[in-house]
Amino acid sequence: MTASAALPDPYDGSLTNPASVAVLRARPIPGGRTEVRGHATFRGVRVDVYRVDYGDRVLIGGDLPVKGVYRREDDPRLEGVSGMVDFRALDRFWLTRTTTYDEIDETTLQPGLTTRVDGRDFGVADTCGTVSEAGVPQLQLIWPGAGEPTADLAGADWMHDGYGAYTALVDRSRASVVRQVAWQAVWRDFTVTVAGIREGLALIYVPTGGVPDFDVPEITRVEDNLTSGWSAVVPVEQLSLRSWTRVDRPMGSGTTAGFVGRVRGRYALVSRPAVPRPKPGEAPVAAAGTGFVADKDQGESVTDDFFLFPQTPGHDSYWKWRAHLDANEVTDLTQVSATTTWRGETYAVEGCNDETAQVYLNRSAVDVLETTPLVYSARRVERAELPVARVPSWPYGPEGPRKRMSTAY
Repeated sequence: MTASAALPDPYDGSLTNPASVAVLRARPIPGGRTEVRGHATFRGVRVDVYRVDYGDRVLIGGDLPVKGVYRREDDPRLEGVSGMVDFRALDRFWLTRTTTYDEIDETTLQPGLTTRVDGRDFGVADTCGTVSEAGVPQLQLIWPGAGEPTADLAGADWMHDGYGAYTALVDRSRASVVRQVAWQAVWRDFTVTVAGIREGLALIYVPTGGVPDFDVPEITRVEDNLTSGWSAVVPVEQLSLRSWTRVDRPMGSGTTAGFVGRVRGRYALVSRPAVPRPKPGEAPVAAAGTGFVADKDQGESVTDDFFLFPQTPGHDSYWKWRAHLDANEVTDLTQVSATTTWRGETYAVEGCNDETAQVYLNRSAVDVLETTPLVYSARRVERAELPVARVPSWPYGPEGPRKRMSTAY
């Protein structure tokens, strides 16, 4: 059995509709180990799913009632309690399956994102994607392998993307699960993660610890990441490969509340670059010139244009990917917005978290299953309409944390 075949089909709906407790239980994987975590509802209340301990009981945490919960105790990790409940008492699952393998060989999947459409696997340029002029969320697929696309995919118009690959936009609803693969390796005595490989070069990163205080010329150095993590582009043959991780999770709604553009043929969030950091309390000011800033979140598919960038300087764990681009490298500037109705009131959508299945409304987090289907709109914009790049206070923006508007359905 090869490593990539060790798990059941990740597109079988088990992450949102598990048929049995065995789907949640970490089970022996040849050369690896698996953990399943996420969210579900228990008696109408959203709860965190931690693990399966024994039998048919699942360890959960949150605002739990007194009855029906075994081994109930205060949980210092959140404002609530934890305890065991029967698997059959849970519903509306939203789970992430993480498997770590202890060896990289010729059967190992390449780093990056993939999904399945019409029974076939494709790379994914960005899980947020874009929105068509008709307001339909779009997912940008990447043709696997070299050469031109050879298989028919209904509605797909394949175009060369400027990175040596072909991409096409399809309706997001045609995909249900996204798979992320990352490799772990040693490079120059640093333990690194490999985010992607292209033409013999690997984009590697270390999310914490700061930039080394001795000279490592391959590392991208910017003012904001000197005390957080760092990234570099190095030849693959310089890596001593150690292990790899595969993460399967539901695709999610993919709400893009902001400005997007084609970055050399692949979509990303875009803005105008700012002048050097303003004084505390001052809004960022656009820098002179015609350049762009492109941003992607952790776990997104990135190319070697991007470097590690902290969401908030000084916070090692909170980072994203950023690229500085010339004006001719970005096209199709578009502002995407969305609205939804929650408990009878209509709100503008500020963003979403597909990993937790939450949508942000009025600086608050609401379970996406509580809202009506999102209604999208898209309009083309000029460069002067783009916002100015800034680093928000992760993960809630400069105004502080988002409150959870409700935990019950």
